[in-house]
Order: sequence, then C-alpha cells, then structure tokens
Amino acid sequence: MSAPTPPQGFPASWPRILLVTGKGGVGKTTVAATLANQAAGRGERTILVETSGARVAPGLFGRPSEGYAPVVMAPRLSAISITPEAAFEDYVLQQIKVRRLYKLVFENRIMSPFVEAVPGLHDALQLGKVMDLERDTHRGTRVWDRIIVDAPATGHGLTMMGAARAMMDLTRAGPMFEGLRQVHAVLDDPAKTGLVLVALPEEMPVNETLDLWEQLGDSRAQVRLCVLNQVHPRLCGDQDWAAASAHLQQLASPAVAEAMDLVARTISRSNRQEEAHTRLAAGLTVPVVDLPTLTHGVRSRDDLESLGQALSEALR
Repeated sequence: MSAPTPPQGFPASWPRILLVTGKGGVGKTTVAATLANQAAGRGERTILVETSGARVAPGLFGRPSEGYAPVVMAPRLSAISITPEAAFEDYVLQQIKVRRLYKLVFENRIMSPFVEAVPGLHDALQLGKVMDLERDTHRGTRVWDRIIVDAPATGHGLTMMGAARAMMDLTRAGPMFEGLRQVHAVLDDPAKTGLVLVALPEEMPVNETLDLWEQLGDSRAQVRLCVLNQVHPRLCGDQDWAAASAHLQQLASPAVAEAMDLVARTISRSNRQEEAHTRLAAGLTVPVVDLPTLTHGVRSRDDLESLGQALSEALR
C-alpha cells in the first residue's frame, strides 16, 4: 500500500509573486512565512520579502537577519528585509554606478529632505526591489521560483500597491518612469502577482478586510485567499452544552459554576469566530480558511510546519 501524499500547501499554479496584507497585528508575517515555508518544502526556490525594515522571519528559523542582503533560512528558502532608504540607494547606484557620487549628491542636508518628501517614492522603490528579485537570474536561470512579500498593513498596503502608478503620473518619462511602468505591469497582472488577505476572527479586522476588498476594485481579481488567523478550536456544540449545563447547575457547587462560566465564555468566543468566518465568506468571492492559534505562539519552523499542514488541509 503506497504512503499517502503529504499536503502540498497552496496551489503551485498561483502567481509567482504573492503579496500578503491585512490589518496590523493580524499575523501577516506568520502567514507569509507559512506560505514561503510551504513553497520551499515542495522544491521551489523561495524568498520571503519583509518590507519597511521588518526583520522577524529569520528568527523563526534560528537565523539572524542580514537586512538588505538575502539570508538563507532553510534549504531553498531565504529572506530579505527591505528599507526605503536601502532600496533608494540601490536604485540610484544601478543608474550612476559610483557610491561616492551617490553619497555626495543624495546624502546631504539639501537633498535628503527633498527625497523624503516625494509622495510614493519609498513605496515604489521597495516594489522596485521586488521586481529586481523577480528578474534576478543566474546563468540564464531565474534565481527565485516564488517571491512572498510581507506587505505593509492595510491602508499603507493599498498605498504601496498604487505607488508605481502614482510615481508614473509624477515622472511622466525617463528611466524611472520606464522602470515603474514595468513594476506596475507585473504587480497589476493577476497572472503574475496574487494577493493573500489576513484577518483575525474579531469585528474590527473583519470590517477592515471587507473594506479593503471594496477598495481593491478591479484588483480583486488578484486576491487568491483570505486567511482567518488565530482561530481557537470549538469545545462542543451549543446544543450539547445546553444539555450538559442543565445537569451541572443542579450540583450547586461554586467550583462547578466557575468552570461552567469559563466554558460558556469559550463557546461564545467560538460563536463569534464562526460569525466572522461567515461574514468574510459572504463578502468575498475567494476561499476563506481558518488557521488555528498555537497556545505558545509561533516561534520556530516546526510551528510554521504545523500551520502549513492546517492550511493545506483547509484548502484541500
């Protein structure tokens, strides 16, 4: 009898670039790292991109972050942390080739505030670095099969996604315009770039996710999945608990009453979680999957493996 096929995670047919976004604090990095670990586990050369200087992912694999330089976290899995400043320097050096000239022209009290003030520039440059990774090749073979981007939180995430178009409108022509045009062409193409939304089973994150869905407009075609993160398991059904509590109340014990209150609050939380799932499923036209909460948090690759298996089973 042949061994069962292990879960393969999200479909390999999904776009090569996946942007993970959601309200701050919902676990975007955890979901992005889970997806990246799944892709690497099935043989894809994968890089996890943390934006705005975040450096969380390498620690989950027991590795220190190398910042703007990719760090290998596991076989076929690397991570990089992008800052707007490093992305800007990288872009300019690609154009002028001389670091001393860059420092002379841009690292001074006149130009630095000007560069900071350009609307959308930093976000566009971070997306430009994602495009550099997308185009990166070695001996004629692309370096990365899969690029997972831990995008900024909802709101800033929307701004970042529109940054290339905004900067195109500002520049109109020239090398930067052409580069931004290429960035926009890839990131706006549902066949090349997909979105994964992340929410918690709470009212505000669900509301914000539904609001984001509406604001995406035509870009909704790029959304592949919504992950409802940190879902607690249900202890029992409402009817079973109603029958059991009727008997437990007859015991008239303070300890039993305290335990019953705890169980009742836990069941109430489960009901709210299911209501959150129902609202998302009704408001979105993509799959909504629950990702379980881990009592000790997410601290290692083993935890990501557990979440990955749960995600695979939910998708299957």
